[in-house]
Amino acid sequence: MKRQPGQVMTRAALAVLVLGPVAAGAVSQKLRYRFEAVSNPVTTVVDDSGKGHTGTVQTANGGAVVPVTGYDGQGVQFPAVCTGTGCPHANLSAADAADLNPGTALFTFGARVRLTLADLTADHGSNLVQKGLSTTAQWKLQLDDAVAGKPSCVVRTTGGAQAIIVKSSVGVADGTWHKVSCQRTSTTLTILIDNIARGSALIDSTYDISPVGQPVGIGAKSTGSNNDQFHGAIDDVYFNID
Repeated sequence: MKRQPGQVMTRAALAVLVLGPVAAGAVSQKLRYRFEAVSNPVTTVVDDSGKGHTGTVQTANGGAVVPVTGYDGQGVQFPAVCTGTGCPHANLSAADAADLNPGTALFTFGARVRLTLADLTADHGSNLVQKGLSTTAQWKLQLDDAVAGKPSCVVRTTGGAQAIIVKSSVGVADGTWHKVSCQRTSTTLTILIDNIARGSALIDSTYDISPVGQPVGIGAKSTGSNNDQFHGAIDDVYFNID
């Protein structure tokens, strides 16, 4: 029987994915933020990939992004948990660019994150890294589980259609740094926690992810209401075409 995009893989298939060879081809880094040379509060962030995707901090209601001790060197901290209206909001945004719209290309993106359960709230989700919205093509790494802090990878094709969502089987809200990443191979979309596959789904090779016209958002999708504000720390954000 033919399996459809979004169907969750078996435990055996995941084991093959982890132990088997990675798809051949050179990795091309398209965006990377290491946060090693930022002001306090942060206003702009240099793109360490050399591609020129400078990040700009946007804020509302007194929100700020501030430097903190990172996983390796320096990271950044987003506003503390707040619910209701008038809460401090902040995100890091980079303008749309063609090399950040992967289409059907293979890719890996992610970040190092540090948070505790106290940094989560049932009031809203926590968006870590994204390009595009639920109504557009999209690639996104989010943390929407307020109980266990389980991240998930989300992709959508044109118009927000045919969403594929893969949630991690383990949480990361334990106060230590974790590498969280999403990887598209020729057949699968996989979420990895500290380089170990923790969930996967099938994705067709023709599935097109092109969020043209949409900015990259880190720490939240915007600074408006219902912005899915992340309340922890982030370091080493990256987007690679494999």
